[in-house]
Amino acid sequence: MSKIRKRSISATIWIYIGFIIGAINTYFLTHKSWFEVDQNGLTRVMIEISQLIFAFSTLGVTTYIIKFFPYYKSNINSKSNDLLGIAIIIALFGFIVTCTSLFLIEPLIVRKFSKNSLLLVQYFYWTIPMAFFILLYNILEAYSYGFDKGLLTSFLKETILRLFTLIIILLKVLNIIDFNVFIILFSFQYASIVIILAVHLKTQNQLWISFKPSRVTKKFRKKIISIISLTFIVIVVSVLRSSIDGLVLAAKQNLGKVGIFGLAAYMVSVIQAPFRSIVAITIPILSRAWRNKDYEEIIKIYQRSSINLLSVSLLIFFCIWLNFSQGIHYFGINSEYLEGKWVFFLLGIVAIIEVGTGVNGQIIGTSTFWRFELWTSLLLTALIIPLSYFLTVKYGILGPALANLISFSIYNYIRYYFLWKKFKMQPFTIKTLEIIAISSLAFFSSYILFNNIDGILGIIGRTILFLSIFLSLSVYREVSEDFNSLFLTIKNKFFG
Repeated sequence: MSKIRKRSISATIWIYIGFIIGAINTYFLTHKSWFEVDQNGLTRVMIEISQLIFAFSTLGVTTYIIKFFPYYKSNINSKSNDLLGIAIIIALFGFIVTCTSLFLIEPLIVRKFSKNSLLLVQYFYWTIPMAFFILLYNILEAYSYGFDKGLLTSFLKETILRLFTLIIILLKVLNIIDFNVFIILFSFQYASIVIILAVHLKTQNQLWISFKPSRVTKKFRKKIISIISLTFIVIVVSVLRSSIDGLVLAAKQNLGKVGIFGLAAYMVSVIQAPFRSIVAITIPILSRAWRNKDYEEIIKIYQRSSINLLSVSLLIFFCIWLNFSQGIHYFGINSEYLEGKWVFFLLGIVAIIEVGTGVNGQIIGTSTFWRFELWTSLLLTALIIPLSYFLTVKYGILGPALANLISFSIYNYIRYYFLWKKFKMQPFTIKTLEIIAISSLAFFSSYILFNNIDGILGIIGRTILFLSIFLSLSVYREVSEDFNSLFLTIKNKFFG
């Protein structure tokens, strides 16, 4: 567990450096002086469409790479290792088929989006190069996990990618390029981290590409076909349910609403950042624990990931919620984004539920019951797509957020119940209730004392008081062993 703690702390640091850069990006994209609301909405929808193209193209090869990497590495020499080569061939085939299908349904796309989101129709095909490099990066990322490079891939995706985006935003803000060139460069952002990761693997002599089927491929051929077939569905439904919000808003509302929703979703992604860093690090460790039947280690990871992630998510959520409206006004963000306040609240609750239940999905996904993760993912998608559509029609921008809250609550309860029923594993302890009580006390104290103070003084006052109460009580009550260990390390380093 200490190995996970050290790596997850390092990964989280890099992720939050990336989020600082991302916050600057968001500031420029949402400021009333530089980008229109629908232009910001376009960037979000392009990413979501590209993710969908990637999902249909990958054909499940990323999970195949993660699950079978140890078998290839231990049984074949590097020159004969065809794991990456096979993955690339399958994915390229999927990409060609998916792009061909896009051209065939072009009239439908134009009909659905031309009325409310004409800008998307104009730049739609620039999603294809973006999707291609997202596909290549995800393949290389899954491959890099086998070499325990989760920290590097988190750094590239969370920090370097945002730095590239910041550069092209500044070029647009300084009028060096126009919006048209900005979108073209934006569509190639993933190419930068693909090149960096590929060069790194090559210099480390870890980029093994062979297209000749090896004995491992021949031996496990049926299992490989089975796993990529099933996990292909998991990836598609996972991306579909995360993309449906922006697509429904673009079709039924307009790109401006997508931009407003996107700002709220970005703030929620700050809450989810530690979860992503832990996932990248725990997947190989959980795989080994299942293989060794080390249930004690799995339960320990389950419970400690839950309390750690819940603590951080509550801290970030309440800091943002306390200052949402004042932050919009003070930093000169377009006032239209105030409409996203309650979207953030609902999506924030979803994020707290998701991360607060720990790495339950990863525990199931790395076990022999990984098919259960497939069926629950299908159920989640079956819930969220119709709910998002009908609730958006009825409630506008709040619709997708309500759909997420209902669907993810059911989804996480099912996963929680499965692990409890099957293995007697559950993530919660008395410390779970303590951290909820502590965060609530800190929130109401800060809100009551500083609610009538506007501007930067109010923002600073609310944040400092909340953090003081939250952190001091969390350490005093020893809510999280890892949190206290980090606190003592910092204390000893700076104060002896």
